[in-house]
Amino acid sequence: MLGIRGITGVSIGLIGAEMSPDEIEQRVIRAYVQLACMPETDDARTVTVVRFGVLEARLTEIPEEQRLPGTPWFWLELYSHAQQAVLDSCGCTELDEPELTQAVELIANARQQTQDLH
Repeated sequence: MLGIRGITGVSIGLIGAEMSPDEIEQRVIRAYVQLACMPETDDARTVTVVRFGVLEARLTEIPEEQRLPGTPWFWLELYSHAQQAVLDSCGCTELDEPELTQAVELIANARQQTQDLH
């Protein structure tokens, strides 16, 4: 599912390494609220949810004018600063309970895999 193998051997300081699923959920919700409070722009708006060394989980809101029909409004991405690439992502429309659970699992799995590398 998540291809973090490219960062093997990189020294990673794990910020939030001991976060529980509830703490991750709270951070995702806070990021969602931060996006809602940001001024409207023509560009996508992004908030960092949590960062684990070179790996960052971030929530991005796609402007309405740029959304394709049927695509999610929000994207939670796992971005590797080492690879300068998105490793995994999931789309969300309402951040309801199933979408929030999926977002938490994505971050928790990435955190665990990053810990397992070191």
